[in-house]
Amino acid sequence: MTDQPEPRRRLPRPRLGHLALNLLVTAYIMGVLNTGVWTRLFSQFPDRPVNVALFVLAFSALTLLTLELLGPWRLQKPVAALLILLAASAAYFERTYGVLVDRELVRSVFETTPTEAQHLVTPGAVLWIFLTGVLPAGLVFWPRVSRVGVWHQLWRWPVAVAASLLVMLSALFMDYAAASSTLRAHREIAGSYQPGATLAALVRYGKEQFDSGERTVLPVGTDAVPGPQLEAAPAPVLLVLFVGETLRATNFGLDGYDRDTTPGLAAREVINLPEVQSCGTATAVSLPCMFSPLTQAEYSRDGFLGRENLLDVVARAGFDVRWVDNNTGDQHIAARFGWARVDETLDPAACETECTDEVFLPLIEQTAATITRNTVLVLHMIGNHGPAYSLRYPRARARFTPDCQTSQFADCSREEIVNAYDNAVLETDYVLSRAIDILQASDRVTPALFFVSDHGESLGEGGLYLHAAPMFMAPEEQTHVPMLLWLDPRYSAAMILDDACLREQAQAPTSHDMVFSSILGLLDIRTEVRDPALDLAATCRREDHA
Repeated sequence: MTDQPEPRRRLPRPRLGHLALNLLVTAYIMGVLNTGVWTRLFSQFPDRPVNVALFVLAFSALTLLTLELLGPWRLQKPVAALLILLAASAAYFERTYGVLVDRELVRSVFETTPTEAQHLVTPGAVLWIFLTGVLPAGLVFWPRVSRVGVWHQLWRWPVAVAASLLVMLSALFMDYAAASSTLRAHREIAGSYQPGATLAALVRYGKEQFDSGERTVLPVGTDAVPGPQLEAAPAPVLLVLFVGETLRATNFGLDGYDRDTTPGLAAREVINLPEVQSCGTATAVSLPCMFSPLTQAEYSRDGFLGRENLLDVVARAGFDVRWVDNNTGDQHIAARFGWARVDETLDPAACETECTDEVFLPLIEQTAATITRNTVLVLHMIGNHGPAYSLRYPRARARFTPDCQTSQFADCSREEIVNAYDNAVLETDYVLSRAIDILQASDRVTPALFFVSDHGESLGEGGLYLHAAPMFMAPEEQTHVPMLLWLDPRYSAAMILDDACLREQAQAPTSHDMVFSSILGLLDIRTEVRDPALDLAATCRREDHA
């Protein structure tokens, strides 16, 4: 008789009830993936542990409510695994960069490029998300769950949802005054709760995308016409409009930084605006906002998409409009004109890894040499986009060393991170300075240059890195941005602009709200939608020559 091999023993799978598994998942999410909530609560209530306990109970009940609501019966394990993965990913970016997830951050994630996204996928991120997200999510599928019948489930599901909701509301109402005032005044507490904040952001983003499907676009500036100075210009007007990326005023030499990060611009006759506030802290907000006729107080994504913008008004006045991008795209600003992305054929030397903004220089030269009509050339820069600052400049122009050579900040000191960032500022200075030289050397155009950064960047202040902080808690480093213009003497003469007056006007505090009307004013485009109060040039035309 042949001996039969013993069957291989499998690891026994525990058996749990539906509620027991949800309670375990809730305990894990709250205990391991919500340290940001704990930290903020203890900071808010240092001597009131009861209030901390009530908030934790409320958030725990909300987590259980989410699991019960979205994961009835056999949906339980997939939903629980997904929520763990969402919470673990959000927890990593909050823990590493101090970033909170909101709708604008979700939009940035969906609208980013693979090249940009890969810099955030560091070994540290992969390891953290695997250990705290993927592995626990996989373990959710290990235990067997005792399932009730369909009829039992029909009453059990709403009862479990209602009970979770009742516990959450009871915890909040036990000290309603403290709970309501805290959540209103310190929105970052709810903003750090995971997976709730991420789910809410996804829902808000999805609703916005659904609502912004097919829409009627309202015309803006239908009365736009060239003014007398523009019509009389001796050569085609060429305005090069640089839209910078992630450049903060704090590290901009012209704005008083103790390092000379703008030597090229300082040597040229630029008009600098030192007190400019951004419309948002992410490209997906600030860029559309500054091109929109809406002010920051009026701006909404819906409002922007539902009406024409600066480029439409400029085109209506007879300008050619071109948008060339070295970043994440036009953000729907050039939707009615089309846009192009840079490629290495423009300047192979500038694109050895990723294209630096030096790639724009041959394009400016070519445009100045070939245009026959008034033209606005919009150049969307990669600028100081992090965390891979070292890719934004060539090694030969790295003045500040040692500089961080990785996108994993944990491997660099803060000094190295700042050095890399400042080297990227120097590269922007180099590109703008060279662009001015190219325009100045052309005898075919009436040239001008305008530069504005979309938002700033945190470099470790208050534990924050990168950008996209919600505006209610955004630090100055993310909202105070550089803006400047350069006018060739031929341009000032043609448009009868008083340089001294412009310099005086530029010293006043202002914001991205000024971009729309100031561009129209500088170009001498006459239209009712130009707001003189937001036009830098409104009071600086030499009336005696008009």
